[in-house]
Amino acid sequence: MLLKNFFLLFLISALTLFFSLPSLAQINLEKDSITHRGKKRKIFAFPALIYSPETTLAFGGAGNYYFKLGHDSSTRTSYIQALGLYTLRQQAVLGMESVIFFHNENYLLKTKASASHFPDRFWGLGNNSPNDFEKYTVKQFYIFPQLLRRTYKKLFLGMAFELQNVFSFEYTKGGLFDQQNVTGRTGSLVSGLGFVSLWDGRDNAFSPTRGFYFSYYINGFSKAYGSHYNYTSQLVDLRKYISFTENQVLAFQLVMNTNTGTVPLRSMANIGSNTIMRGYYEGRFTDTNLIAMQAEHRFHLIGKFGMVLFAAAGRVANKTSDLFDLNNLKPSVGTGLRYAIDQKEKLNLRLDVGFGQRSNGVYFYITEAF
Repeated sequence: MLLKNFFLLFLISALTLFFSLPSLAQINLEKDSITHRGKKRKIFAFPALIYSPETTLAFGGAGNYYFKLGHDSSTRTSYIQALGLYTLRQQAVLGMESVIFFHNENYLLKTKASASHFPDRFWGLGNNSPNDFEKYTVKQFYIFPQLLRRTYKKLFLGMAFELQNVFSFEYTKGGLFDQQNVTGRTGSLVSGLGFVSLWDGRDNAFSPTRGFYFSYYINGFSKAYGSHYNYTSQLVDLRKYISFTENQVLAFQLVMNTNTGTVPLRSMANIGSNTIMRGYYEGRFTDTNLIAMQAEHRFHLIGKFGMVLFAAAGRVANKTSDLFDLNNLKPSVGTGLRYAIDQKEKLNLRLDVGFGQRSNGVYFYITEAF
């Protein structure tokens, strides 16, 4: 069964490459390229210098290739992002993310993939874990392709396959992992076939200024697909963008992740990331369920520079019902600068500084947080 799953992944990846190759052949590295079909393609490749609470200083290379498929000018810009990093904490990360809109946006292919050697930190499970942490190291790879078809206006429905293999998990015996009997502390492999429902009414995939976005994802991780654990995961992602002047945008997001069954540590929900709950180390608070919400005010400063102000709140819980205990929400606030590397496509470099509860973080990435 596991071999069949790998064959499915290979097939999806091959299709992605097949559709991308014609575009790659027409890139002009010195200036914008307009083909006889009117398809615009650009590529950015540059040394990467990134800072986050999880990695401290990280350096390597990054690239962003974006393009349009089909003859319809209303089809939104597709992109493929790739990143390779090595950090001062001796972490090594290779990552790729892509969103491809096909002709007339009848089909949408989204893919995430990564491979990493990652010394990390663990504070224990729960929304009120202590400040002391233990160090551990994982080696893993992850792939998450989604293929969706437009069924009505901006509504896309489709299937997804998710696989994460934590093939090495090193920790100090007798500590928090053993005391709390943490599932997955000897490694884990999870794989499952899921369903995706997506309404994408944003005007831009990189930096939306208006529109509504809703995503619902449910996956049944099962031993029938080669998984070591049986559990069901659900993820809701709700976003709204309001442009109240020409150069000012209010953006809102609500994320809810629930899991039922036997969930290994590296598949649990976390507070803290470069996209939501900025200011917390990713995994500072970890459990089987998560709810988080954030608001961001984006505005233009001068020339190619912009600025954002953001605030967020969230919590994790072992039981879904506990997510709605508002007295235990963790706060997050922050600000950031933006630099437009392509003003027409609204592709930005972002530098954010976030502050959480007895915690803070600096983030330097490509594209907006959400």
